[in-house]
Amino acid sequence: MLKYIKNVLIAGILLSSTAANAVIIDFNTVIPDEVILVNFNSTGLDWVYAGPIATEEFGSGNIHAPSYRANEGWRFATQLDWSIRPDWTDFIIGSAIVSPVHSYSDHFTYRFASEYWSNFSHVDLNDASVGNITNGLDIGSLNSVWETFYVRDTAQVTVPEPSTIALMALSLFGLIITRRRR
Repeated sequence: MLKYIKNVLIAGILLSSTAANAVIIDFNTVIPDEVILVNFNSTGLDWVYAGPIATEEFGSGNIHAPSYRANEGWRFATQLDWSIRPDWTDFIIGSAIVSPVHSYSDHFTYRFASEYWSNFSHVDLNDASVGNITNGLDIGSLNSVWETFYVRDTAQVTVPEPSTIALMALSLFGLIITRRRR
């Protein structure tokens, strides 16, 4: 029993030190698609698992509001968005088996972006698995350590600038060849 208590205390210290020492990734660094549900179920919405607490639940900087990354289009989910939100299991990568445990921090089997929104580097799947998820504003609890999901409209796919120039040059070349043949 004493060994069990010692192990629990050590785990608690490690978990709290991980969160305390984690550094938020600057808002100028774009969140990679690998940790985002891009165009989730073809709904036109991208979803991100932002972190293990509600927006600024433990004070400023613990989990920023979506406006922190407004240049990427992130926002609070509306009621309509929320009605088609992903389940926590949708963030599992591939066919990995992920159990809803406290303080999950493996980016190889689970998509989350806590480090981009907060000074946390984990998510608490045990909260998410029982539906304790908030949009960080007006859906769910903002003071009961619920997980936070943010949303954005899926970016429209555009032809990158170098491709546009190449297509334009190819078209112009085709026009010149056609005129010469006439």
